[in-house]
Amino acid sequence: MTFGIRNIVGIHRLHTGEIDYSTPLIFKTYFQWSYWKQKAFDYLIWCHLAHALDFSVALLCWLWIFPITFTEANEWHIKWVSRVFLYNIACEFIVYSFWHWMTYGRTSPYPKGPLHGKKYNSINQYEEENQHHLLREVTFTTLGWLQSAFVQCIFMWLWASGRLPYYSDFWSRPYFSMFILLSVTFWREFHFYWVHRFMHPWWSVQNGLCQGDIGAFLYRHFHSLHHQSRNPGPWSGLSMHPIEHFIYYTCAYFPLLFLCHPLHFLYAKFHADIAPIGGHDGYADPAGGADFHYLHHAFFECNYGVPLIDFDRLFGTYKEFVKKSSLNDQQTNKLL
Repeated sequence: MTFGIRNIVGIHRLHTGEIDYSTPLIFKTYFQWSYWKQKAFDYLIWCHLAHALDFSVALLCWLWIFPITFTEANEWHIKWVSRVFLYNIACEFIVYSFWHWMTYGRTSPYPKGPLHGKKYNSINQYEEENQHHLLREVTFTTLGWLQSAFVQCIFMWLWASGRLPYYSDFWSRPYFSMFILLSVTFWREFHFYWVHRFMHPWWSVQNGLCQGDIGAFLYRHFHSLHHQSRNPGPWSGLSMHPIEHFIYYTCAYFPLLFLCHPLHFLYAKFHADIAPIGGHDGYADPAGGADFHYLHHAFFECNYGVPLIDFDRLFGTYKEFVKKSSLNDQQTNKLL
């Protein structure tokens, strides 16, 4: 889940000692609702609001970058391509650096305060001696954004040169446009589970990484780089091998299958760029709160997907997280 205003305010509330730091900003009675009312809200409203940052970045790109680049995109030229790349890299370092500062920054007051007690693993992985976790994660995350920007340029060129059909007036097909836009969140979770599961051993590792197991091959040569972040942070989400980046970003290739608006593509692309931050920041609510994915990094064969579409429960790979404060750092995590 992407971080948002709710998370920023929640962290500040926690830091200032407010007891109700996790109270929703708008839907304040949410925790008093019935189970099914909460679920209906989560699937119809909250799952979209949780990615408001991703959509805002995509919308800004459509309203600002497209008008000054698209008219030239029918031919490859350094001028328009560089603008697309600069926009993407600027978004990366503004968004990722801000959340890293909020949760791990040396000059930030929050990681040293009550927020530290919300960290799944109390060890700060970026302060370990003789380790270069942050440099590795920033490097490979940037490679991911560069590949993502290149994919954006390819689609812009395909559209502008007439090689791929599209429609430019979003509201000319209001129901279809909104349906595809709202479907992006669910499509991303569906796509993420299956491409992620594809890159893990298809059979239990108890049987060994046997020959003929494509998942084991992909894990050994590509996905294992992502799992070097055993204790993940905000930059860990896109810290992948470039081959894995290529597979991961296929979630935005659906314009090759049917006619759509460029905003649909941009939302899926920036959703893939930004959404991993909250899922990897290593903290409980009011930060990312993705304990299920923290366990995946810590224990390998569990929690491959996202609970929004809960394939892990369906296929028996879901594990819950329990942290016992009375135990030392090496014993804080327990699989149930």
